[in-house]
Amino acid sequence: MEIFLEYLMRKKPTAVDWLIKLGIVLATLVACMAVVIGFQLIGPFMTPYILLGIAAVIYGAVVLLRNFSLEYEYIFTNGDLDVDVVKAQQTRKRMVSLQCKSIESMAADTDASYKRDFENESISKRFNAVFDPAAGGIYHALFIHDGERILLTFQPPAKLLSAMKTFNPRCIHIAPEDMEEAAAE
Repeated sequence: MEIFLEYLMRKKPTAVDWLIKLGIVLATLVACMAVVIGFQLIGPFMTPYILLGIAAVIYGAVVLLRNFSLEYEYIFTNGDLDVDVVKAQQTRKRMVSLQCKSIESMAADTDASYKRDFENESISKRFNAVFDPAAGGIYHALFIHDGERILLTFQPPAKLLSAMKTFNPRCIHIAPEDMEEAAAE
């Protein structure tokens, strides 16, 4: 029996994201004014290049702002979970890849009995693929890959949770409210 699930989740901007975007826009305006004033101070021969300098500053701001348009893609194929991050619907990068059998423990963020495991200092890498912190359903998956302890924090849908549990039922702990959602689907 083959199991293939694919979910594309758009990251909801947080208040911090909006403040950073505002800061980038304000910094762009200041940099544009600095280009105009700086090029005029250098000399009249630089005046034709003012528009080119402003265009470069605006292009840099657009590139920076694109980094805030994120989508997380969860791809589950026969016990293998791949998490990709897609920036501005243009560039895709593999964030992490794991096998469900290599998971040491996986539990909901609200489960206090596993909190100590997930805050352990021996974890060498941490990946965050949470798309909407206000929605809940956040899970931590602690696994070993190439001798390193890695923690993945993500928001899997109920169907993905139940599929993962079939491959490692002893180490994957699903919250009761998420179990009900999985049974309903």
